[in-house]
Amino acid sequence: MLAACAVAGAWAALGYGLLFSPGDAQEWGDLEAGGRFAVNIFVYLPYYAMSLAVAVVFVCGLWGKPDVLWPLAATTAGIGLFAYWVSAQYYLLPAQPQLVTSVAWCFVADAAAAVFLAVGRVGASRCG
Repeated sequence: MLAACAVAGAWAALGYGLLFSPGDAQEWGDLEAGGRFAVNIFVYLPYYAMSLAVAVVFVCGLWGKPDVLWPLAATTAGIGLFAYWVSAQYYLLPAQPQLVTSVAWCFVADAAAAVFLAVGRVGASRCG
């Protein structure tokens, strides 16, 4: 259950940086139309699409059954890769200056989820 909460926390931290952190209007204005289109297609659209999958895995993870450890682990890895992808978008970081902090918190929560999953896996293997 802790792993599911950490996964949701990682996704929420990334979402806050993308959607709710204050942006720099001058930098957004300096992006040409192709740059804004690329941000929408390659960052925001995948975030919205993956949100449903993260929500389903989070709800299933709250059950606390050992069967959901692998979907939680896959989601943890996916969130880490997507957060890395977002941080690699050089044109997005000046437009969203607080995004770097949100990505850092996402990595911290994702690492915590990985630790909770490892502990849960060891506990599940000892029980049966």
